Amino acid sequence: MLRSIVGVIVGFAVIFVFFFAIFTGAYLALGVERIFQPDSYEVSTLWLVLSAALSLCGSILGGYVCAAVSKSKRTCQVFAGIVLIVLILFCIPKMRDPTPHVRAGEVSSMDAMRLTQMPIWMHLLNPVLGAVGVLLGARMKRLPAV
Repeated sequence: MLRSIVGVIVGFAVIFVFFFAIFTGAYLALGVERIFQPDSYEVSTLWLVLSAALSLCGSILGGYVCAAVSKSKRTCQVFAGIVLIVLILFCIPKMRDPTPHVRAGEVSSMDAMRLTQMPIWMHLLNPVLGAVGVLLGARMKRLPAV
């Protein structure tokens, strides 16, 4: 039981650190003008594709680490469910914010995260990518049957 709890916690930590590092690096590498539409906080197609791919990769890594620590397929399935629920809860407030924000000048990474406007379908896709990624990552690690 303790191994399962630690596996989920470490899996979440890996996903968090991966997302923070990789998205900060991508933001700095691409720059504001390639991430957002002109004079807006609506994201570009490039950012949508990149963020979906990076989200999937981060979730796969988290699922793999959870499987390696917990050594249980069932724990990874529960972890995928938790990731799905947590990401849905994070997306709900962003989906309810219809106010468009006009962008002017340089934008800090914290402001970019807070004010970013993604299409509704992306908010619905992210939790699914997270859960599927965890399950894919867990499958990459050989584990005993449930």
